[in-house]
Amino acid sequence: MSSFDAPARTYTRPPMTRGVDPQRMNWLWRLILDATDLDPAHVREALAANGVPVTDKRLASWQATDSDDHYFPLTIAELERNLRSVVAWKAKRSQADQA
Repeated sequence: MSSFDAPARTYTRPPMTRGVDPQRMNWLWRLILDATDLDPAHVREALAANGVPVTDKRLASWQATDSDDHYFPLTIAELERNLRSVVAWKAKRSQADQA
């Protein structure tokens, strides 16, 4: 199908199958890591470049499930900060590579 062909069906949103707690976003962080080539070591570098110190323990806790002993809840604000830090870090690296 070319980009100009109309889809066979109209788009519908998937149903909300879970309640979302903005104070417990670890599941979304794990999904982002699984769906992308994002390496937790790069997240640490990006956060450090943004002035945010993060320990190995904290970084691992964000990937833990709430039933794990080392689970620590990741908030939506932390998730956004992490992703924005990675975007800025990647942009800076890209600029350095082009220079």
